[in-house]
Amino acid sequence: MKHAKRILLVDDDVDDQVYFLDAINEINPSMECKLANNGLEALQSIKILPAFDIIFLDLNMPIMNGF
Repeated sequence: MKHAKRILLVDDDVDDQVYFLDAINEINPSMECKLANNGLEALQSIKILPAFDIIFLDLNMPIMNGF
C-alpha cells in the first residue's frame, strides 16, 4: 500500500497557504501538508519530521528567504 504524499509548503502569506491547502484537499484529501512560514521554520521541520515527498517554496519571505 502506498503512503500518502507528504508536502511541505513554505510561504509567509496566510491567504496563499489557505488557497494551497484547499487545492490540495480537492486533489487528494489523504495528502499530508505541513506549513512553514519562512525558511528557518522549514529547516526545523525537515530536521524533526520524516522526509517530505514535495516541497513548495516561496522565495520572498522574512527571517530566511527561499534562496
